[in-house]
Amino acid sequence: MWHLKAKYPGSFWAAPEEFFLDGALVNRGADFGLMPSLFEPGGIVQHEFFVGSTPVVAFKTGGLKDSVIEFQINSETGCGFTFESYNKEDFTFAVQRSIGIFNNKHKYERLR
Repeated sequence: MWHLKAKYPGSFWAAPEEFFLDGALVNRGADFGLMPSLFEPGGIVQHEFFVGSTPVVAFKTGGLKDSVIEFQINSETGCGFTFESYNKEDFTFAVQRSIGIFNNKHKYERLR
């Protein structure tokens, strides 16, 4: 990251030494965390998003399937959106569901 920052100072910014101080703020600024990982043995990144109250869209694998719970519209429970078949159609459908909730401000607030 330091190399890219030096090579492209007007286009690339990085401050990895600040991540653990401001990482939650960065994640809070995201509308969703996208984690279409094929393999994820334990998973930490989704928890970093959750600390920032940011919902996650993830493939049901490893630790992601245990921690990213599908948002239920009626009960307003869950913390994100998942997909079960590792293909672009299922991933796209999960993203479309997340956009649908994002466009419903009350439901999106409840999801966060």
